[in-house]
Amino acid sequence: MLPAELLAGCNVVLFEDERTGIELFPMAVLRPSWEIRTGAGCLRQWLTGLKLAGTPLLMRPRDALHGMAELLAGRGDDELDSEADTLFINGRLIGLWKTDESAPDLPDTLIDSEGRVLWARRRGADARELAAQGGTALAYALVQQVGGKLAPEGWRILHARYVWDTMLHNREVLERQLLGVGRGASELMGVHVLRELPAGVSLTDRTAGHPVYCGAGVRLMPGVVIGNHAGPVWIGSRADVEPHTYLEGPLYIGPDCRIKAGTRFYHGCSLGPYCRVAGELSASVLQGFVNKQHEGFLGNSVIGQWANLGADTRTSNLRNDYRNVRVKVGNQLVVTGEQFIGLMCGDHVKTGINTMFNTGTVVGVGANVFGAGYPPRFIPSFAEGGADKMEAGPLERILDAARMMMPRRGQELSDSEEQLLRSHYAETVKRETRS
Repeated sequence: MLPAELLAGCNVVLFEDERTGIELFPMAVLRPSWEIRTGAGCLRQWLTGLKLAGTPLLMRPRDALHGMAELLAGRGDDELDSEADTLFINGRLIGLWKTDESAPDLPDTLIDSEGRVLWARRRGADARELAAQGGTALAYALVQQVGGKLAPEGWRILHARYVWDTMLHNREVLERQLLGVGRGASELMGVHVLRELPAGVSLTDRTAGHPVYCGAGVRLMPGVVIGNHAGPVWIGSRADVEPHTYLEGPLYIGPDCRIKAGTRFYHGCSLGPYCRVAGELSASVLQGFVNKQHEGFLGNSVIGQWANLGADTRTSNLRNDYRNVRVKVGNQLVVTGEQFIGLMCGDHVKTGINTMFNTGTVVGVGANVFGAGYPPRFIPSFAEGGADKMEAGPLERILDAARMMMPRRGQELSDSEEQLLRSHYAETVKRETRS
């Protein structure tokens, strides 16, 4: 999230760097990085929601993702306002705001500790020349320009160095977003503060608790307990929350979700639209259209769209020896520096009943995981099997399943997504054959 005053009157150009596809795998396979959910939405939605007085918003995704970028967000603007400054924003950026009103102004170029450009302000011919470049060429050109600095004292900057950072920052972003919603803003967003509780619904703190926002058509059934002592809660339009559920804030439930009877949410979960959820969830982010309709623990995890987690699918989010979790990223095993990291699961993944995932497991797009025991902690896209054996499944069966499943939520497999799945399948199978 970004304050409106940082963007007022500026052109905005979103871009991706060359390591995005590897470091944000598997969430960045079928979407640009600015479409990955953290908090109450994604970076692109936040920028659009600020209503930047008609200033252009241009998108420069990785070359293979042009079609998906336009499908998810529309075409966007093609030209810059030549009179305005241009902000180039890396899609990894999650949040940037002042923590001290006396903080100095931001430098023209913000980088992370490894030199990636996260934010750059440019003007005139320089801005036009940069914006004309596509894909990762823009990121490379920005890196070649000197003058990048870390965020100065008095500023808070959050970005997704790796895919699990979207989960790690989720609670902080949610609290800032939902606590910053004023009365007028909430009405514009189609929600209201819950003041009169439906029969049988309870708040854990009725006097000094955080706000609870509800959209139109929300059904809160008897036996729902809302843990607003721990943070604000947002329940999107037409969501159904069934009896005997516990909703602990900060929590964001997107529109058209169904929270099944007996579900427990703990500290810092976000659900995109049309999720079906049961069981126990903690500090997890579901991109949207996720089926987790049965019991099973999901902790400190990131789940892609159209994932279907079978009954009693469970994740481990803490090692038995309490050491920091390690996660495979590309060809490297990264020490995360974190104790709590569960499952990073790509789009269109299926799991069988009683599937168990170890800490720091990565499951690629379109995988089908089943069988007894713990499967590997890195499962390539489109792999089928479990602890005993994993091998590439047939692409057409995966595509046919998507074509049958997506219309159940009023969606369909687009030509852009199918082409991405086909090209990713070819790359994945070729890579696994070489190895």
